[in-house]
Amino acid sequence: MSLSRPDAAPGVFLPATTRPGWQAQLDLVVVPPDLAACPPAGSAPAADDPRIRYHATMRTVQTPALKKAVAVARRLWLAGSPRSEGPLHLAVDGPGETGMTTVLRQIGRVFEGLVRDHLPPDPKRIPVIHINTPLAPGSKLDMSIPFAEFLGHKHTKDPESGQRSIDMTGPVCHVMKTCGTRLVLVDGIDRLDNSELKTAFDYFNYLAAECNVSFGYCGPGSREIVNEVRRGKRPGPPGGGSGGIPTLAVLPVSYSSDDYALFHEVIKAFDQDLRLHQHTPGDLLQLATHLHRRTGGYMKPLSYLICQAAQEAIETGIEAITEELLDDQLVGRFDDDPILQV
Repeated sequence: MSLSRPDAAPGVFLPATTRPGWQAQLDLVVVPPDLAACPPAGSAPAADDPRIRYHATMRTVQTPALKKAVAVARRLWLAGSPRSEGPLHLAVDGPGETGMTTVLRQIGRVFEGLVRDHLPPDPKRIPVIHINTPLAPGSKLDMSIPFAEFLGHKHTKDPESGQRSIDMTGPVCHVMKTCGTRLVLVDGIDRLDNSELKTAFDYFNYLAAECNVSFGYCGPGSREIVNEVRRGKRPGPPGGGSGGIPTLAVLPVSYSSDDYALFHEVIKAFDQDLRLHQHTPGDLLQLATHLHRRTGGYMKPLSYLICQAAQEAIETGIEAITEELLDDQLVGRFDDDPILQV
């Protein structure tokens, strides 16, 4: 397995809401290990076994939403020049655990890739900023902090004295204008309370207008949150209304006797990337019905379930994923199942 994590010390996690972490995600390449070059079947796995490390994450499976994200990023790139109507914004919406954050970051990753491909190299360029919605954006000052964190700006006068952070809007805007920022990704927009909505979106709208940047909002109900904020009230249940912000829906993958092709495509992608000595191509597809029952077609539990089952298959020497092995994993939705005994 080949991994590239620039600027990261061994064992240090770099969140994607910092510039070094975002760059590490952009440059991360996951290559499945060559099974022939790994220890043979029956060998006890070492602590740093490359197959166990690889199966901890595996490669991202290209779902319909992720494929659509590529097209969305291209449209944003092509529409990136200043327009009298202002920049275009979008929402990534759907139920939790469907992989919305992955889709949001895919948009940013493709967008920044297009910048790299079409513009001369510039180490100072920052095309994309990625933040999480702050838990208590009670003022403009608070809203500026996630942007300052991403850019690496010091935003406290004296951390040891407990003095409050200072407003970083000016420095943030300067960097966005001079370093070519064109897209801001905002994850967790659903965490905002009623009292926080106006402050947050007034701030986002100011940055969008001042710096000519597009915003991508992500979280369950994000479409209705944005649309209702524009109308001046907190949204009701998702699904109502018409028009409004362009939205990329991220939904569970369906599966039934007459609607199975897409889920099979997803499982085939996992199947092809498994590196187990007793795995025969197509074996995982035979477990498609069970995998969907366990996960409901939600990508987060599906990915975790397959990855953890593969790790246990290596650790126990089974070297294949079976229904019994899947049922031994704690991950999965288990909506109708009893709690597992451990």
